[in-house]
Amino acid sequence: MATNAPADGASTTLPLRKQPNQTDFDIVSTYRNLLAQDSDLTKPVAAIESLIELLNSVPSTTVYETLDTVKAHCDRLKASVENPVPLTAGTDLFLQYLISSLKQQDGSFDAVRQHLLRNGRLFAARAIAARAGIAEAGWRFVTEGKTVLTHGNSRSVLAVLERAAKNGPGKFRVVYVRDSARVEESDAVVKALREQGIPVAEIPSAAVGHAMGLLRQVDMVIVGAEAVAQNGGIISRIGTFQIAQLANRAHIPFYVAAETHKFARKFPLDQRDIGFEQTVLDFTTEGSSKQPVDAVDYTPPELISNLITENGVHLPSYVFEQLLEIYGSLNG
Repeated sequence: MATNAPADGASTTLPLRKQPNQTDFDIVSTYRNLLAQDSDLTKPVAAIESLIELLNSVPSTTVYETLDTVKAHCDRLKASVENPVPLTAGTDLFLQYLISSLKQQDGSFDAVRQHLLRNGRLFAARAIAARAGIAEAGWRFVTEGKTVLTHGNSRSVLAVLERAAKNGPGKFRVVYVRDSARVEESDAVVKALREQGIPVAEIPSAAVGHAMGLLRQVDMVIVGAEAVAQNGGIISRIGTFQIAQLANRAHIPFYVAAETHKFARKFPLDQRDIGFEQTVLDFTTEGSSKQPVDAVDYTPPELISNLITENGVHLPSYVFEQLLEIYGSLNG
């Protein structure tokens, strides 16, 4: 997995973005500020970077004290968001890295602390760089004359399409499924693709089945994910599940572009088991129904053709193998 911590290097300083308050560290504000300052950060990486800043600012004198502090702040961070699944992928990964690093270190606790800070930043940098690896692994699927359907605003998907455009601008097309609740986002994605010389057709979600089935104008689907479950299924922007079902019915390959740091020790059974509460159906006799914000759904692995990761293209079963290698056990 690309986010495994590297060996201890020669550098002795950690280039932090900002020095937090030494006595009152706010993990939630730190996380939100990181996301606001850098649009390229994924939620798991923002969580990891927040924990690195925590280690740099909150004094602790023992291994146990450090672990207790990090775990408490992980819980606080996850409790601050409606959908904690992407955060959990990042916090679990960093905790495992932290435990492994502490086991391997000898000498004073201060030396251990400096090792964690130094290599923690490199750990996060590798996760950020994963998107470029996904683009290299996935662009060859997008060959001349093909039409790709996508939706949402996955930076990994955009990276794949932009890399393919560099190899042959104008040689493939994109069907983009607009989100009526996110007009500005849809406009921005379409603009970014067209600026790369990619012809884009915009359709509403109600036209997906028509485009895939009756028109036979789609050769493949490529989507992103907020988190990838240990069985290889994905938790992603709501609407992904129905697109996957339609693609499966039309015998169209359905690819997921996702960084390995989004692999989560989560095993959803169905749409009601995604790991948190969200209300999609608001029955009322008065006024308009409330619409959920940032709603997601679960797409099972049997509807996914391949995962495109920075480590290459794999079947959904690859996720279980990777998580087992990292954690040794998937019991929690």
